[in-house]
Amino acid sequence: METVIDTFCESIEKALKDNGNVELRGFGTFFVKKVKENYSARNPKTGEFIYVPEKNKVRFRASKKLKEFINK
Repeated sequence: METVIDTFCESIEKALKDNGNVELRGFGTFFVKKVKENYSARNPKTGEFIYVPEKNKVRFRASKKLKEFINK
């Protein structure tokens, strides 16, 4: 079972890297979202301003069917 899950996760990672979207019908969509650089971030420990570069983050949007199932 662990091999199946590892293979599944590797497939999603590769697809996200290649085209940025993975849709699992009836479950949801994984997608890559570009986050802009942020100059106003602060280090919570020291309070100093820090530079946060632009980066990509993976997001998940649940399908309508999954949302309805969870909210029954």
